[in-house]
Amino acid sequence: MADAEEIIAVGRNKKTIRVGDAVKYVNSDTVSRVNEIKKDDQGKVWVLLESTDLWYREETLEFTDIRPTEKREEREYTVEELEERFRKDREVAQSFDLEKIGGGGGAGG
Repeated sequence: MADAEEIIAVGRNKKTIRVGDAVKYVNSDTVSRVNEIKKDDQGKVWVLLESTDLWYREETLEFTDIRPTEKREEREYTVEELEERFRKDREVAQSFDLEKIGGGGGAGG
């Protein structure tokens, strides 16, 4: 594959795509920054997205002005933090009274 600095991709909307640009993957509307662009031996241009760490063909992407969400840093939680989080979730779930939500819906009601 060729050097990433030399290659500019052209998205489905015919706008150029460069490393660092925000793009949208048209099949899922995923918005991400471009980490790298390469051309394979057949001349096809591939774009590496930051959010998925996967390669996409240029024609499946569109340049966008939508700001991608920043990738969150992964961290490990302590047992106490997890227990507290589950306790809060349980309290919220128990506070719902399904009988007050309303009449039936669906097939039976």
